[in-house]
Amino acid sequence: MIGEAIADEPSSSLGEGNVIRKGFSEELDNLRLVSQNAKQYLANLERQEQEKTGIKSLKVGYNKIFGYYIEVSKPNLPQIPEHYIRKQTLVGGERFFTPELKEYESLILNARDRISELETNIFHRVCRQIATASERILAVANALANIDTFSSLAEVAVRYSYARPELTTDDEIVISQGRHPVVEGSL
Repeated sequence: MIGEAIADEPSSSLGEGNVIRKGFSEELDNLRLVSQNAKQYLANLERQEQEKTGIKSLKVGYNKIFGYYIEVSKPNLPQIPEHYIRKQTLVGGERFFTPELKEYESLILNARDRISELETNIFHRVCRQIATASERILAVANALANIDTFSSLAEVAVRYSYARPELTTDDEIVISQGRHPVVEGSL
């Protein structure tokens, strides 16, 4: 489950994106596509608006306070179309938006919020599934630890010709031809 759901190199913080593996959730993949294509969409919109208006210096941009905007310098203000809606006045020009740009802004911002929400929900669902299987996971982990320990000891025993001790019910310890691994290794 973890391998299917969690990305190979997830973000360090939940909510930043890139925690859930691509292909795990179709809705999440579609939202990521919308978010990733934003730069291309804005570059295309800028080019289209430059062609429509004849204003080569027209720029489409974004800032956290005002959102997405179309920026036009003062000398080009008489050329702006009527459907441009004033958003902000600057020293060297003005910023506008169109209904289309506002709609796209809403789509992008909602996509980012939804990505964060979906990733968080999926991550918590995976955690709950892991928690329900925790006893089985621990049992497997313990079995693997035992196998690892015994196979390592067996490998060392074969490599250094160690003999298995013979256990008896007597109250004595008899060691014949004994070797100390640390002392033997330093000789």
